[in-house]
Amino acid sequence: MTPQAMFSVGSRLLSVNGGILNALLSKLLGGNISLSVMDYNALISADVNVLSFVDALAVQLQLTGVSYSEVLASKATVGQIATAMANASGTGSASKLVLQTIASRATNTAKIPLNHLVDLGSIGKLGLGQKSPGFSVDASAMGMLGAAASLANGSNQVQVDLGATIPGLTSTTLAVAIGEPMQYSPWLAVGEKGTVVRTAQTRIKLVTTVGIGNSNLGGGISLLSVNLPLHVEVAYAEAKLTDISCPTGRPDSIKVSIAAQPGVASLHLAASDADNNPSAFADFSNPQSFSDATIAQVSVKLLLLTLNLLDVKGSSALAITNNDPTTLTFDSTDIANKTIKTVSTKNLTQSLTTSLVSGLSLSVNALGLGLDVTALLGTVKPAVVTVLNGVTAPVDALVYNVLAALGVHVGEADVRVVGATCGRSVLVQ
Repeated sequence: MTPQAMFSVGSRLLSVNGGILNALLSKLLGGNISLSVMDYNALISADVNVLSFVDALAVQLQLTGVSYSEVLASKATVGQIATAMANASGTGSASKLVLQTIASRATNTAKIPLNHLVDLGSIGKLGLGQKSPGFSVDASAMGMLGAAASLANGSNQVQVDLGATIPGLTSTTLAVAIGEPMQYSPWLAVGEKGTVVRTAQTRIKLVTTVGIGNSNLGGGISLLSVNLPLHVEVAYAEAKLTDISCPTGRPDSIKVSIAAQPGVASLHLAASDADNNPSAFADFSNPQSFSDATIAQVSVKLLLLTLNLLDVKGSSALAITNNDPTTLTFDSTDIANKTIKTVSTKNLTQSLTTSLVSGLSLSVNALGLGLDVTALLGTVKPAVVTVLNGVTAPVDALVYNVLAALGVHVGEADVRVVGATCGRSVLVQ
């Protein structure tokens, strides 16, 4: 009689930007993914019965007379996974239609190891079609789709041109690189005390040009352009099952303890050595190095002389750490309601981009012309900071949407326990 629980780690999409998600999923899954905000909300609010999902996968993979674990030892494309999710029992009509649409449009043929997505533990020994009495085996539809999309991408990177779709930004280019979860940890697992699930290490690079409005700063100085080269790297987040107990011996007294730790994050407003080397950007075995980037360009008019395109360079960095795991406790009500609990880093108190902008150190290349750089910076820096602060909210929202769609988030991790028992009998050898 082995105490077990089913739990997952990731991040929720609380607000949806359909344009960003469509562009990102189109690159990750291939094809043209064009879903509405209502479609995404249908996936966010839906759960998929995992055993029924694996049953449906077995039909597609033409596997018969096997156990759930044997099916999960196989590989499948994202299209097959989305189809199986749509065909799983209990999938609502709205989410079923969305999943069918994704399956029909996904052209990525990469085969995903299914056991990198789900680990059913001892439940996997059951034969197809069998159920686990008293043990709920459900998963978030959006979470499963995001995890599958990340695995389909492997350690490669995708680049998305968002154009001028972000308020305040005249152009936006987004690059995403996704690493393998540490030790191929699944996103969702059924297991005993000591079982661990992890997210994938993720990098994003956001290069934007910011609308500047009035470019005349006075004193013959004009602000020609302002750029925001943002780099975000989030290490894997982890959730470890530390205890399952039923103090009274009754199922309604069950308590599950999860030690959760968000991924360490580093953010840089700077130039990267990987800017001109795509393979280095997706190489998680080597850390990126950063240097001053061109944040703005100005022109200076001195009497009869006009100096165009003086570069204003600078950089800033922000680290978000949380060295100690936080224990989250789920009781029978939390488990029945599939409550999501969040663990956050203790020093994440400000807007990410605002924090970077406030620490921005700028310098001007005066081309050896004897300009008073101190006076020039005194005029230029407040204008640049004002322009950048005007777009911190949409940039933060963009970063949040992209990372959350991939199941990760800066400084936070969402944990959910959807099933647990203190005394389910299991087959031992």
